[in-house]
Amino acid sequence: MNSKNRPRHIFSFSAIPLLLGVLSLALTLPSCSDDSGVDGPVEMQFWDIVTYEGSPSGGGSTFSFQQVDDSPLITLTSTSSLKDVKEGERMAVRYIPESGQAYTSGAIRLLSASKITQSPVEIEWKEEYDEWKRDKVYVYSVWRSGNYINFHVRLTYDTEPRLFRLVADPSTIESDIPDIYLVHIMAKETDYHDRAYLASFDIGELWTRQNLRGVRIHVANSNLDKDIFTFTKNN
Repeated sequence: MNSKNRPRHIFSFSAIPLLLGVLSLALTLPSCSDDSGVDGPVEMQFWDIVTYEGSPSGGGSTFSFQQVDDSPLITLTSTSSLKDVKEGERMAVRYIPESGQAYTSGAIRLLSASKITQSPVEIEWKEEYDEWKRDKVYVYSVWRSGNYINFHVRLTYDTEPRLFRLVADPSTIESDIPDIYLVHIMAKETDYHDRAYLASFDIGELWTRQNLRGVRIHVANSNLDKDIFTFTKNN
């Protein structure tokens, strides 16, 4: 990825902290023993990354998401209204389905909601991205849901803006499996504590191409010995 003659332009933002608490994709507590202090069944609580679809005319909130890969689109509706959220923004929500059925469309009781780090995949490589692996990323998990690549990571906390982007290598962008890099460059060298973060990147511009068979995601991962994550199309 030769950076010669590429324009200098810094796009930076501060990563948004995750909701407080322990993450779990689905926490189910069907019953408790006599010494638990709980009399009966505990309702299922779910945590998911969703897209905010706006507020219906009567108020409330609507969300949509695919659980993983190309699973069916799920639409959730809540009577709770959200402020300072735009249609299309990605959010982490914790909720209880009113039907009691996991991962089916319908009404929910919204327990918490928070905007997360998000942006579309960038297809122009800039000179500053050459240091894409300078600051390591501790990856808990990475998964695809529809046109999105989602990350649950641990990053060094800093109040200064940082570069945190998914950027495609232009030299491979026309190939059937292009290379995409998670660029993480902090404003300065920082020796501070870590925090858990969520991020969701829209790769639809690449993923919907007819010749595409998949994508290779490169991450300067400090967790275990894995720095390439490959996602392939099911069809």
